[in-house]
Amino acid sequence: LAGRREQGHLDRGRMTLLCRTAENLYWLGRYLERAENVARMVDVEYHAEIEAGASSGDTGDTWNALITATGAHALYAEANERAASTGGIAPGDFLVLSIENPNSIRSVVSEARNLARGLREFISREIWSEINGLYLVLSRRNHLEHPEIFDICTTIKRSIETVFGLYDNTVLLEEGREWFRCGAYIERADMTSRILDAKYHILLPEVSDVGGPLDRFQWAAILRSASAWEAFRKTVRGTPTAPRVTELLIHNQRFPRSLIFCLMALLRHYKNATAASPPVMRAPAERAITLLQLDVDGVTTANIVESGLHEFLDDFQKRLIEINTALSESIFRVLPEDV
Repeated sequence: LAGRREQGHLDRGRMTLLCRTAENLYWLGRYLERAENVARMVDVEYHAEIEAGASSGDTGDTWNALITATGAHALYAEANERAASTGGIAPGDFLVLSIENPNSIRSVVSEARNLARGLREFISREIWSEINGLYLVLSRRNHLEHPEIFDICTTIKRSIETVFGLYDNTVLLEEGREWFRCGAYIERADMTSRILDAKYHILLPEVSDVGGPLDRFQWAAILRSASAWEAFRKTVRGTPTAPRVTELLIHNQRFPRSLIFCLMALLRHYKNATAASPPVMRAPAERAITLLQLDVDGVTTANIVESGLHEFLDDFQKRLIEINTALSESIFRVLPEDV
């Protein structure tokens, strides 16, 4: 017992898992989910450019909104300035391949690979092979021609979807799986909120354009970025508008990428992961997740749109950070004497 305390274990029945291992599995899920989401957003922007007849060098409002939504606006401005002598850095390159962007797909897949390499005991050989293969594909590239964006994003999405499928079908049903899913769902909630918030950063030419063809086109792009277009068509009758899209992406409990669905799944997997942990350890994060779920479920779409969608999403993202902090401080960074 003393030896186990010194190592810092999470107990669950006859199984023990090092806190560090739990944290690494959590972040493996986060990084893979982040890479898949960014790939989907870039892919949608690529097709939007084609439909709009934009040139490959266009870095208009929608690209800027996408970069801002990923939290990399300042980094992009700095990278663009450093590359000014060579014509700047294309937004697609920055989001997919740039090693200067810690949230580029290449960067997060590299982080995921580093974690997976140390987690070989907890993941299957097939999962490691898929992650490593995707890393090798991305590491060989430094630039994307505009027509190549579709192919590389398709490769990324399919590879990560394969990893998630393999995780469901080749990994034992035990604690490590729960932490992996916790990471995936908190990241998915964050990315869905950022995809939805991207609309805030896209300025319409005139106030009168609200509800017009351009506005509807932009809301449709938001739906596609969240892989929600088909779900929207099946559940909502009418064209994409702020209230309709917001209702689906925030409150629909049947859509796997909505905020409320992600919070419900996060809470379920967290409870499973910490079922045998002392209440003093699991309570802070569980309380934070539960309160956020209740608050999201308790506010109407009309109230969100009326009081400010951007403000709601900004607060939501801050509270996800608080949940992550609670996990780090009460679970992953637990002191030996507290275990």
